[in-house]
Amino acid sequence: MEIQLKAGLKHQDNALSAINYVFNNVEITTNNEITQNPLINLKDTQIEKNIEKIQAGKYVDGARVIPSELRTHTDNTDVLNIDARMETGTGKTYVYTKMMYELHELYGFNKFIILVPSTPIREGTSQFISSEFAKKHFADEYPNVRINLNVLQAQKQIKNKKKMFPVAVSSYVRGTRLEKNTINVLLINNGMLLSKATMEKSDYDQTLLGTYTQPYKALEETKSIVIIDEPHRFKRDNSAYKCILDKIKPQAIIRFGATFPEIKSGIKDYDNLIYNLGSCEAFNDRLVKGVEINYPPEIGEEDIPVRLVELINSPKSAVFRNETTKKRYTIEKGASLSAVSESFNNIFVTDIGKIDDFKKAVQLSNGQILKKNDIFFSNVYSSTYQELMIRFALDEHFDKEKENFLRRNKIKTLALFFIDSRASFRGTDGSNDGELRLTFERLLTEKLKSVIEKVDEEIKHGAALTEYRAYLQASLDNVRATNDGYFSDDNDSSDEEIKDNVDMILRDKTKLLAIKNDDGTYNTFRFIFSKWALREGWDNPNVFTIAKLRSSGSEISKIQEVGRGLRLPVDERGYRIENEQFYLSYIIDYSEKDFAANLIKEINSEVIGVINIKDMMKEVAEKRGTTEKKLFIELYSEDYIDTDYNVLDETRDKFFEEYPEFIKGLKKDKVVDKKKAKKPVVNVRASKYAELKEFWELLNKKFYMQFEEIPEDELQKVIIDIIGKGIYSPDIVTTVRQRAEVVDGEMTLVGGKRRSYALETRLPYNEFLKKVQRATNIPIQTFHKALVEYNKTVPVSSEWFTESTLSKFIQLFTEWQRDYFIHRYKYKMLDVEATETALTDAEGNVRDNILQSDVGIFSAPDDISDKFLYDKLIYDSPLERTNIENSDISEVLVYGKIPRRSIKIPVCWGGTYSPDFMYVIKNSDGTIQYNFVIETKDVSSNGSLRDDEKRKILCGIEFFKQLKAEGYNVIFEEQLKTDNIVAMIKKSVAK
Repeated sequence: MEIQLKAGLKHQDNALSAINYVFNNVEITTNNEITQNPLINLKDTQIEKNIEKIQAGKYVDGARVIPSELRTHTDNTDVLNIDARMETGTGKTYVYTKMMYELHELYGFNKFIILVPSTPIREGTSQFISSEFAKKHFADEYPNVRINLNVLQAQKQIKNKKKMFPVAVSSYVRGTRLEKNTINVLLINNGMLLSKATMEKSDYDQTLLGTYTQPYKALEETKSIVIIDEPHRFKRDNSAYKCILDKIKPQAIIRFGATFPEIKSGIKDYDNLIYNLGSCEAFNDRLVKGVEINYPPEIGEEDIPVRLVELINSPKSAVFRNETTKKRYTIEKGASLSAVSESFNNIFVTDIGKIDDFKKAVQLSNGQILKKNDIFFSNVYSSTYQELMIRFALDEHFDKEKENFLRRNKIKTLALFFIDSRASFRGTDGSNDGELRLTFERLLTEKLKSVIEKVDEEIKHGAALTEYRAYLQASLDNVRATNDGYFSDDNDSSDEEIKDNVDMILRDKTKLLAIKNDDGTYNTFRFIFSKWALREGWDNPNVFTIAKLRSSGSEISKIQEVGRGLRLPVDERGYRIENEQFYLSYIIDYSEKDFAANLIKEINSEVIGVINIKDMMKEVAEKRGTTEKKLFIELYSEDYIDTDYNVLDETRDKFFEEYPEFIKGLKKDKVVDKKKAKKPVVNVRASKYAELKEFWELLNKKFYMQFEEIPEDELQKVIIDIIGKGIYSPDIVTTVRQRAEVVDGEMTLVGGKRRSYALETRLPYNEFLKKVQRATNIPIQTFHKALVEYNKTVPVSSEWFTESTLSKFIQLFTEWQRDYFIHRYKYKMLDVEATETALTDAEGNVRDNILQSDVGIFSAPDDISDKFLYDKLIYDSPLERTNIENSDISEVLVYGKIPRRSIKIPVCWGGTYSPDFMYVIKNSDGTIQYNFVIETKDVSSNGSLRDDEKRKILCGIEFFKQLKAEGYNVIFEEQLKTDNIVAMIKKSVAK
């Protein structure tokens, strides 16, 4: 597989446009050394004006306003500071990579230093920028422009050998503006930046630019733009941040992060914040997964809560307090905790002081690290409780894995475990068989056998689970291949297996996400272990379960903890899946049972009172049954807003009290405590189900689509037509862009830089044909014949066969195919009985209840008709509510909303479709006359629907038309906002 990056995501484009605008009409000159960036006039007042316009939301239509509380800045005039806040999982690495292309294209900047806090982040960033999928993606948008990525790593000095200048620094510094299509990037992590041996010494046997023998001095000469990733790890008093200012002296520092340093409690260190995509917006807008908080069953009454209340330096000891009796116990290093409780007989204090990231902490013999005021329970960290958490995590994982594997385009499902120590996983004897790993593999083996047994039973009842069964069996056949980890000490490991798996975890995301290996065997690796080495900066879109078997410490926020699995998933083709609500299952122990509440509190605490409400007016007006214009007049006349829709400070509290719809906060279904708040259900009325049972079973039959054969001559003609659309041009095309610059004190248009579209790397002809066949199912011979025919009139050179040409052909052929087949297929029923359905269990018995969210988002307390399938009024739109309230008429025997995605009608471009309502219509004598299915669209006209929605409805029409032709008494109709449900039913009866 190959990751498919997507351009045009609104939240990412908005961040880029804000950054670009900072430099709009700013004096930027190029009369300096060619090894330097163009020079920004940092005293140009246009910079401040631009930032003010960005923060006020006035630089482009639809821009979000930066709340006044966040419009802080420093007085440092030696460097331009810009901040972009982007929540974890929303693509900040993509954004700052694309930003370098943008700033290069618009303003000529070609020297960027990326500073990251750790090795995993460095490896992840390096992997992304240098990956083939990223290069291909950016080559499409910025033809013939490339990034020259230099990664600074530790150099081993060989005795009696010359000390060579760091190659990464040398390559970066020597890059010049004469290489017009090259962007020079130096990627460096915190440790290497501060390495005096590498960066500060002047004992190298060569010089750079004929002058510099010290890397710091050489980098200072480049007038770089510095990008800081994870700014909360680089506070202003941090030595790395000071080094950037004092040693590198960049022209600009652009910080990207979900979290920024705190100046004091509750106040963040923002410096010219020009983009603010917070966690609340990311969750609410479904830019990231939601979070389900899970913990195993509660501890027993006999379990003792113990608090660490004090650390003593001399003699090294710790004071613990039994929170039940309030009695204190001073335990010295090396002593047992048995004095606190007999439950701790085998637990010792092994270390006191600086441990991992914590300046003052206590480590117990079971690997648990405690900070002052931490509470733990006598059984929470015992091996039995840990086993319980692992079992719980495996249950969560396999529930999600099965669902993801059975999608039309599968999703490889991963799980991440944070554990107490490397030794517990790797062992201490070099065997790579730590006690925890052996325990995990034993429990995984048990779970795999159990899941396979259940799958075998489902296969007997006709379920299409053969491939998933094979995947599970491959996992059971080699359990060791399913799991490994990354720990900071692994960088020094000589074990080839460890090195290979670490490389896959840190650097080869496409391999990790692939369900099959290159040789066709299953890639069953999906369980990753770490001791918080994989924290900020590392994530994987397909992590669906995180089990936290150890403390994360106070220096990491709740959002950062779940952040490793927030990114939206990608399928087996590498495409990011949007417009679905996915959930990350986050598993904690009972001592953190308030995690969900604290996470919600943390997310909502970052929501500054809504300052500008323009983008919410339409939604609130509809809810209040009025128009935007009337609502504006109402709010303006009450002195709640000004003419720009800004909420006035002096009346803000009263405004939110009277109009609470404008208060933004985290939506209820985004962070769920599965123990405290079970998902609401709606009861299914068994008597009503009995009346539509026959119809429901018909709808749940299995169907497939049979497409018409495309005549070969027609297929060849289509191929020739697509090729003839100029999907590749063999010439080098050059365009000139003019740019406003200051020349001799006056603003003028100067000849812009040239952009060249160069030839790409060619594919061998046979490989090109195979790739076409795999992606489109066009027979190789057919494509070859069409190409030969085209070549008779327009010669095709060998340089035509590129990845870019291939991609464009596949895109255009797929679009043609989608339109061609829209009326050229039939539905065929499979001779397979449906087993478990949304309304029935595996034995065919009607369920007592189903999840409310499967029927509708909203509920109302209204009395509901006895003819309705459910006992509550559940709906998704005002039109649906009206349908439910008005359908209690004499012609209707029973009616109900169809649970989401339950009726899987195949659609001609992949995936399935499920309508909204089902009715059983009766004759005057009470017998069944026919069945009625409705697709409800709460829009005024068909023209308001997306093309995909229109095509789905066409497939629905065709599907039910064929059912009727085969003798099934069923009618399908589309309902718009202007269509009255009662009139529709009565009209259908009259037909």
